[in-house]
Amino acid sequence: MAVAEMGEVKGVLADFEPRIRSVVHASWVEFLDLQKARRFMYARTRANAYFDILAQNAIQEFEGDRHIRVLAKGSTVQFLFRERVLLRFKKANANGVGSNIETQEVLNFIDPQLNIPGLLPDVHRVEVCYQPDALGMQLQEVAVVARNRTKRVWAYPLEGGAIAEVIPLPARSPDEMPPTVIPKKRKKESKEQE
Repeated sequence: MAVAEMGEVKGVLADFEPRIRSVVHASWVEFLDLQKARRFMYARTRANAYFDILAQNAIQEFEGDRHIRVLAKGSTVQFLFRERVLLRFKKANANGVGSNIETQEVLNFIDPQLNIPGLLPDVHRVEVCYQPDALGMQLQEVAVVARNRTKRVWAYPLEGGAIAEVIPLPARSPDEMPPTVIPKKRKKESKEQE
């Protein structure tokens, strides 16, 4: 099949978007709680920990829904919505598409000209890409993304607002004794400029 068509993908996913968004955001909150217990040394550990939480929560959310097939295989999981849209969750790279090592399985998914074994050839393949902010405290973007190999063809955001709790900082109280400023004395002008 050619690149996924946005209108058709939106039509299929419309009823599921609140649940998809909820899974992504709830998983992020759970991940932030995990980070409170332990700081991760490597960026890949953070990415893997969040993906593991996200995958488990997504399976729990969508398993048993007659309109969704959970396709867990190898080290990943994909979801087939209404037999029309195949979706996977990925951390976005700088191009706004899922970050991958190009294995044959990945190429089958990201190359719209290739077919995925066991699925109808006209299934739309999309990613729900999430992008953490620079501090790793909030999800800067969560979007449904269609790609052609390494290029982002189209995307639309899964709206929902920020999910990190904003903690107000206490106002600085005034010092009990403000600093004293003592002006410097001027040098006497050389004997009053004779």
